[in-house]
Amino acid sequence: MATLHLTSGAKGPDAIHSTLRYALVTGLALSLSACLTTNPKTADTPAVDADESYRHGANKSSLPAAGDWWKRFNDSELNRLIGRAEADNPTLQAALARYDQARGALGLAQADRFPSITGDALWKRKRDTASGIFVPDTLTYSQYRAALNLDYEIDLWGRVRHSVAAAEADFAASTADIASATLSLKAELARIWFQYRASAEEISLVKETLQLREKNLSLVNARVDGGEANQLDLARAQTELESTRALLLQLQRESRGTEHALAFLVGTSPSHFKAPSVSGPLSKASIPAGVPSELLARRPDIAAAEARVRAAAERLGVVKASYLPRITLGGTGGISSLDLAKLFDAKSLFGEIGPSVQIPIFQGGRSKSDRLRIEASARESLANYREVVLDAFREVETALSDAAYLDSEIAAHQRAATSAEKAASLARERYTGGLSSYLEVIDAERTALDERRELTRSRASRQFAAVQLVQALGGGWAKP
Repeated sequence: MATLHLTSGAKGPDAIHSTLRYALVTGLALSLSACLTTNPKTADTPAVDADESYRHGANKSSLPAAGDWWKRFNDSELNRLIGRAEADNPTLQAALARYDQARGALGLAQADRFPSITGDALWKRKRDTASGIFVPDTLTYSQYRAALNLDYEIDLWGRVRHSVAAAEADFAASTADIASATLSLKAELARIWFQYRASAEEISLVKETLQLREKNLSLVNARVDGGEANQLDLARAQTELESTRALLLQLQRESRGTEHALAFLVGTSPSHFKAPSVSGPLSKASIPAGVPSELLARRPDIAAAEARVRAAAERLGVVKASYLPRITLGGTGGISSLDLAKLFDAKSLFGEIGPSVQIPIFQGGRSKSDRLRIEASARESLANYREVVLDAFREVETALSDAAYLDSEIAAHQRAATSAEKAASLARERYTGGLSSYLEVIDAERTALDERRELTRSRASRQFAAVQLVQALGGGWAKP
């Protein structure tokens, strides 16, 4: 890097006139800079093939509105948990810190648009050598100085402009990252909460079954004492009782782990967190038959990926500008004297102003390597953007199809559970009347419990699909 300095200095009483003359030159240079400046050419957003609507059909009236989407589930405890997570979740707090870092980086980049003016003042006690070419009258003396210094890059080729635009795109990406992190946190919390509710419902079912098993054991004991049943039936009844008790303990253990996950998401220690008690089955969230594909533009991860494509394009502009001369306007002016009493005299004035040109001549391939690096980064950003968009379509399609199938699955499990309960009741009546073995009762009651548990799990899966659709669409599907 060769540096050519074009400076003009003026000292003493002529400093003011020289300063005015160079200020005029500077104004002309800035005007030329404005004339040569062109708008940055950013990368076009890559096109991704998409129909107007998904396979399941679109309904313009079902356009979702971002916002408090979780309130659509009509669950007051979920609302309360999400409020706690917004305030105390460490992952979200870290994302907010990254957002503040990006905002600071943007401020630093924007500062390069303006001249940098600094002031300095000094007082020195000096001693010169008496063996030099020029020997002063006094070897020991004081020096006083106060000055203002100017440093400003004349952005002829857009290096600063592209740098600022890249920082603005990075800041936009960080803003979208905050929204994405918040949406992911709330969606995960909703899924864990619905899982906890489903576990509580299963525990309630198994507790009911455990009470039934205890009654069955008493019944079999009475029949054995009366000579109407044998020890095999008694052993089977005891086995079913203990098996159900073990299942209850397993579900309680899993529920406790889910409760710990809730504690983590709301930002508190599991030892200080108690999940609220719940009762009743999960309510099914209503999902529209289809959603238009343009809703994906609202997804924060897509907005972040698009912003990073723009940032990469602007950094290409910075690299291209590095091949051209860099012109910096520098200047300094103030007062300096060896005598404090004469510091503010007109003769103590000094000043200089002028441009400094840096011309890249030989850098050992540094600029070419930097260009290759930035171009590769731009290609990566484009590929990431396309990946995010395609994944968004996949997530929406999966959530919609899951919800459609689960609606039919829930209805089938509901019918199966009703029939299984009826069959278990008939089996108990037949066993009491001596028309069948206890094995028939065991089989019917197992089937009834399994179907009721599957119904609970299907309802939970339906809620998971609704939450997944919320997340895939960037926040809800409610009519605006």
